[in-house]
Amino acid sequence: MGRVLSGVVVLVVWAGCGGAPAPTEKLTASEAAVRGASEVGAANVPAAALHLKLAEEQVGKAKAAMAEDRNEEAELLLMRAQSDAELALALAREATARTEAQAALDQVAKLKSGGK
Repeated sequence: MGRVLSGVVVLVVWAGCGGAPAPTEKLTASEAAVRGASEVGAANVPAAALHLKLAEEQVGKAKAAMAEDRNEEAELLLMRAQSDAELALALAREATARTEAQAALDQVAKLKSGGK
């Protein structure tokens, strides 16, 4: 009975030390989202730039957490980073669409006025 109990204790302690696996897939997805937002010019759109910066900072903090085997914390940071990067991307695309729409409206107004 004593051997079984000590074996169970060892097993429980060993299982508790395992921790969560490194969130490498989330890291890759978050970095891709940050890259995507950067490529569409999020840094040049004030509202998007804020979220892009937050995403970049969170990826950095997540990498540091992963280096210290704080993988659960890293995973949460990466989820936030990906969300912020996706928001930055959407805001940058919206700004581009608004600019293009205004240019089209200006062109229509110009044509209506006889090209003057």
